[in-house]
Amino acid sequence: MARIRLTVLVRDTWRDRYPQVVEHCRQAGLAVERELVAVGVIVGSIEEELLVAVSRVEGVSAVEPERANRALESPDRPA
Repeated sequence: MARIRLTVLVRDTWRDRYPQVVEHCRQAGLAVERELVAVGVIVGSIEEELLVAVSRVEGVSAVEPERANRALESPDRPA
């Protein structure tokens, strides 16, 4: 399966346990690239089949896979 980039949102009620959520996401297979503690966001990549495991981590409110923004691509330039 393919590796995908994603953003993980930490529940507001879990912000005081942010490091614990990050560690559990790592254990679920997330390769953490950035930790945005102030806003409760974790950015990283994961094997696509492990996406559900990260979404089930206690303290995670949402998981958003990265999407290509086709509107920014020029029609005369290949993606």
